[in-house]
Amino acid sequence: MAGTLSPATRERIRAASDIVDVIGSYLPLKKAGANFVALCPFHKEKTPSFNVNPHRQIFHCFGCHKGGDVFTFVKEYENIGFMDAVRRLAERAKIPIEFDQTPGEQQSRHLKDQLLQIHEQIAQRWQNCLLNEAAGQTARDYLAKRGVSPEAVKLFRLGAAPDLWDDTVNWAKSKGHDLDLVEKAGLIIKKSETPDAKPQTPDPRPQTRNFYDRFRGRLMFPICDEQGRVIGFSGRVLSGDEKTAKYVNSPETPIFTKSRVFFGLDKSKRDILDAGYAIVCEGQLDLIACFMAGVQNVVAPQGTAFTDQHARLLKRYVNEVVLCFDSDEAGQNAAVRSLDHLLASGLAVRVALVPAPDDPDSFIKANGGEAFRQLIQKADGFFDYYLSRLCKLNDANTDRGRNVILRGIAENRQPRAD
Repeated sequence: MAGTLSPATRERIRAASDIVDVIGSYLPLKKAGANFVALCPFHKEKTPSFNVNPHRQIFHCFGCHKGGDVFTFVKEYENIGFMDAVRRLAERAKIPIEFDQTPGEQQSRHLKDQLLQIHEQIAQRWQNCLLNEAAGQTARDYLAKRGVSPEAVKLFRLGAAPDLWDDTVNWAKSKGHDLDLVEKAGLIIKKSETPDAKPQTPDPRPQTRNFYDRFRGRLMFPICDEQGRVIGFSGRVLSGDEKTAKYVNSPETPIFTKSRVFFGLDKSKRDILDAGYAIVCEGQLDLIACFMAGVQNVVAPQGTAFTDQHARLLKRYVNEVVLCFDSDEAGQNAAVRSLDHLLASGLAVRVALVPAPDDPDSFIKANGGEAFRQLIQKADGFFDYYLSRLCKLNDANTDRGRNVILRGIAENRQPRAD
């Protein structure tokens, strides 16, 4: 984070963040004399060795020897940088923080704060639409059909964007937001641009006629950063012709870069650390099904495009990844394409095959979370999986087939059917 935090502000945040209260919001603490104890969140143990000292405002684990102050705990537990931990505690204590920044840095920070505020507000607006408005009925019916529980809807803050050209435009004006800023947030579009369709009846009102909504008639999935702040959206179409894009995602903005974000990581990062590996699946509904079935060390990129930045992000948490993409050809090819990025980051890779024609969501609905957990545990190493796939796609009894198999293993090229 740009800028320097003054020592006085840091000490004010520390004083307002009682370590027992903060750690107690993460762990069940028990009184033990003058201190508090709990099972250590940083290593597996059966007898509590994690101590919190309210007098000295520090924690220490006598098992793994991690320790420090309240900033250190939040940094380590959340797996975030020090300044992000400071910001998290400042927000918790409702202490505004200012950094010694250049004018350009101050302007950039102010813009990002505005965009975060707009995203949080529109997430609330769309969630209310899904839960309470007639415009959310189609989305409610779709979720019921897919077996998505009310608990999942609440946890993942799902929403519904009304099937109107100007709902978000008018909402933004009612909140007093500058429409150019809302466009910069990726929520509305200038009419000179062309997304999945053009408005058929331009709005004659001068305040709104230059803009229209990016997301219309879609089930909305908020995309959050690692701190749980809404930074973008993915919208699934609920009706329309075949030419309409199935999913529309937020464009790149000052707070959202598609290649650096995983859907669900804000909720799964603790389970990923505990499990020691991350499951990577394709879509939001796959992830939600896994998470609600108790398999919670899971993330999903925005689509099947897996980048080197995704791999580096996972490497911060674990040393192993299990790919569990859809069983169709596109999903399996995406698994193959992701290998180079994963290996370059030093990650071990396994591949879990969901029996065709299922995807993780439908497999869990049919067989349950425990069956899916077993499927993950039995996942093959990547090269065993890849050799098997090459042999299925090519005839090993012919010279040409054997050459394709050998070349594929040697060069890790995408397999071709013989």
